[in-house]
Amino acid sequence: MRKLLFIAFVFGSICSNSARAAAYGSMYRSAFIHQRDTIPAEDSAAPDIRLYDADFLKPVAYELASRGDSVLTTLQGKMPLVSVPQYLKGAAAGLYVQENTGEPGSWRQFMYLRGASKPILSVKDMYEVQPTVYVNGIPLIQDNPFIYNVQSYSVNPAGPATSLLSTLSLDNIEQIRVVKDYKDVALLGPLASNGAIYITTKTAAAGDNKVSINSYFGYVQEPKITTINAAYEKDFRMPFYTKYGPAASLVSMPAYLSDSSNVSYYGPSNWTDRYYKNTPLYSVNASLTGGSERANFRFFGDYTRSAAGADDTRFDRYTGSFFINMMPTRWLTLSSMVNASFLNRDRNRSFTDRFAEMRYLPNTREPLSPNLTNYDAFLQLYDNTIDKNATTSIQGYWNINLKLAKNLNYDARIAFDYNEGRRDLFWNSNLFDGTNYASNYFGFNQRLIIDNTLGYRKYFSGGRTLKLKGGISYAGDIQRYNYGIGYNGPNDYIKINVVSGDKQNPAKYLKSNGFTVSGFTDRMQQRLMSFYGRADFNPVQNLDLGALLRSDGSSAMQPDSRWFVSSAVDATYHLQPLLASGVFSQLDLFASWGRIGNLRLDQNIGAGPQYQPQVGWADYPALGSYNSYGVYSRPYNYGWVGYDIPWAYSTQLNAGASFSVLKNTLNVTVEWYNKDNRNIVFPAPVTAESGYNYEWKPGMVVNNTGMEATVTGKAGKDQTLSWTGTLNLAMNKNKLKALPEGSSVITNDRLLETGKPVDQFWLLQNNGIYNSDAEVPVNPQTRQPMTYRGVVLKAGDPKWADVNGDYNIDDKDRVLTGNYLPRISGGFTNQFVYKKFDLGFQLVFALKKYAMNQVASSYYGFIDRDNANTLESMKEITYWEKQVDPGQYELYNQWSDVHPYQVNQDLFMENASYLKLRTVNLGYEIRKKQNLQKIQRIYLYVTGTNLLTVSPYKGRDPELIEYNGYDTGYGLRLPKSFILGVKVDL
Repeated sequence: MRKLLFIAFVFGSICSNSARAAAYGSMYRSAFIHQRDTIPAEDSAAPDIRLYDADFLKPVAYELASRGDSVLTTLQGKMPLVSVPQYLKGAAAGLYVQENTGEPGSWRQFMYLRGASKPILSVKDMYEVQPTVYVNGIPLIQDNPFIYNVQSYSVNPAGPATSLLSTLSLDNIEQIRVVKDYKDVALLGPLASNGAIYITTKTAAAGDNKVSINSYFGYVQEPKITTINAAYEKDFRMPFYTKYGPAASLVSMPAYLSDSSNVSYYGPSNWTDRYYKNTPLYSVNASLTGGSERANFRFFGDYTRSAAGADDTRFDRYTGSFFINMMPTRWLTLSSMVNASFLNRDRNRSFTDRFAEMRYLPNTREPLSPNLTNYDAFLQLYDNTIDKNATTSIQGYWNINLKLAKNLNYDARIAFDYNEGRRDLFWNSNLFDGTNYASNYFGFNQRLIIDNTLGYRKYFSGGRTLKLKGGISYAGDIQRYNYGIGYNGPNDYIKINVVSGDKQNPAKYLKSNGFTVSGFTDRMQQRLMSFYGRADFNPVQNLDLGALLRSDGSSAMQPDSRWFVSSAVDATYHLQPLLASGVFSQLDLFASWGRIGNLRLDQNIGAGPQYQPQVGWADYPALGSYNSYGVYSRPYNYGWVGYDIPWAYSTQLNAGASFSVLKNTLNVTVEWYNKDNRNIVFPAPVTAESGYNYEWKPGMVVNNTGMEATVTGKAGKDQTLSWTGTLNLAMNKNKLKALPEGSSVITNDRLLETGKPVDQFWLLQNNGIYNSDAEVPVNPQTRQPMTYRGVVLKAGDPKWADVNGDYNIDDKDRVLTGNYLPRISGGFTNQFVYKKFDLGFQLVFALKKYAMNQVASSYYGFIDRDNANTLESMKEITYWEKQVDPGQYELYNQWSDVHPYQVNQDLFMENASYLKLRTVNLGYEIRKKQNLQKIQRIYLYVTGTNLLTVSPYKGRDPELIEYNGYDTGYGLRLPKSFILGVKVDL
């Protein structure tokens, strides 16, 4: 009776908490899975005493991605990596990872799982195409792109701009699974509509106390580059001046190039001695695991320093984790986890970052001097500045498992994820034309999850089994930021905004005493309620069937479309009769279909027609006041939001086979998928008379189709020499299948056309140069030469293809071509073991991928760049790095009004396919001997990363391109590093 009363009390408390949270609109979003709470280490002397019934309550972590998507390898455990995308690069079929900067800890690392689910029109869209990362069943909350609504430039989000996926140490991870089959994704729900990265950490385990220590030390190697100075630059420009001299005299040449006696520019170009350095990187972590079968624990601590070896950038991470499992009775298991991290990031000192933050564009005609003495003098200006970037993060859960009956289990879980970021910034007046600048940012993201599940299993004769699982989840998010910027402080010694705290004087209360201040704040809250049920049954031998039905209600949707019903079905057939032939040791055929709602990141669509505090202008997009009075206006910058906008959703059909041959020495999994993302809400252009930039309309459909294969081979039967290799390969093709209106649309200087890929470039076709005016085609009807947007083409202008034959080159002559997402991608990992030595290496590749070389466009188009006042025209110190060869392109007339070196032409589209030797590792293992006493194992290893790149691309690195496929030269090089490490188990 006491047991039944206790069960009723716990169940009622959890359910009442869920109902109370729903009633009061708490701040949380759902997740529906459980981490591997415990390890089923069975004691033969007491087989009934264990933390859970491993045969019955199989954790969802093992049910997900059960077709061999585990990607954590021993090779990855020996690399100096700090973020989840880095852990996964080249490790799983269908997952493409792009690092477009080597700056450690940066948020600029993107993952695409089975392609992009929508067109990437701005950096904000990148947030909506990323797979969700789960840690022990907790879906990690990420930053929201709503901060861009108050920024003039989208180079980086305001705040620390640190990757929230850098909180996990690789040595604390037991398993990573890439979840893409909708039989598993449907169980996770709308958060995982782009797929999921499911991480299971090492956890508490029974047994003797075990201590593990891992430490490495190494250096990021200074890259070998060729520097240039003003003499090289002038020699590059002179052929243009000579050929087109009558049109532009040498008087227009910038001053830093005109005076060859200027040693600052014409002297040694040795700025790299300060910019690039051999920089140390190191890490040390330790764990303690132990306890009895009824109560056990695990503690883990980590400190890691990462560096890029460029611009004094570095990243520090401090992590602590604690796990505890308890079993007061055989029918009750309690488990909990807390994982906390502190991240500190020293950022770059680029002009692009600084002026984007300050919303200020100076004259960009004169670059920094490449001379080390002058560059040192410039860097000394940063001595009196502040740029502190700190991020704290904590995740955890409390889990109760009740074994209500022999085949009936109940789980209740409360989980949370909270992180906050701070940036305190001050730049002195020497960096800003006599005016100083300060800004302060504080933002947080929080997610709380309340989840209740009930599981039942029934055994039938003939080995048939019925598994039922049902759940109720209520959860939600709160995201908020406060952001203040200030100009023209009293002096460079007062680095904070000092305000009056006298409440008795309302006219001066909280008013700045020095800086001219603007403040921004925003808050977003979302809630999600979910009901779901899943059934798995094998009606006949060798056939497994599954079905799932769920209903999700989101506050981010409009009132008449709050709820969405998702479903999934799957089947697996084990071809056991064929195994008797001896060719196959395992052969499975599988298929699945699923339909899942896509959760929006913002609440603007759910609000319908609305007003917003947007009274700014182009360079200052959002101000909350007019002449010190708070005001609201229609959201002309954001776009009109109407009614009748339903849920966007995804459907996916998946089929494949998995087999093993040659006595399991060769394992192959092949999959085909067809995925439609439907009812995507799209910012459709509207007439200028409306005053709006866009109207948000549903109806866009994007399709992704592809094939994936994973092949794992093994060789070597004895312990002397063995080999294990894994090749993963993916082919993906996307297509725009429908638009809200019409068959094509032009937005953000992009053309989207039904039936075409969504990642293509929209370019003019370049066919050479007009060497004389007589070569310019003449319209036979008007007898007028061909024009470019009304400007007559002349000698020295490009030959652009007149696609529509109207003798005027404009947007109608631009064609869709190329693609910036690779059509083929993958990786190849090998591990050789010889006695106590092991050697491993990893290759990653991306094929049929293109990029726009904007660096070359800007360098060749120096007249446009010198006279432009844009963020893209900034000349960093890396301007003095040779990245473009003379003679690479035709000598066009720089002074022509047609802007011959504009980037949007196929002249600058290059094949950016690549093959990289990402890492090589050599290790030596010493097992326990008498002279080691308590030491169980010592493992020594040396690892090199980013060692070799093979690519036809003429730029620095085919990975260092922006989200839209344009190589702007912004990102730091991916660092080449070498480390020496040791792992010790006690």
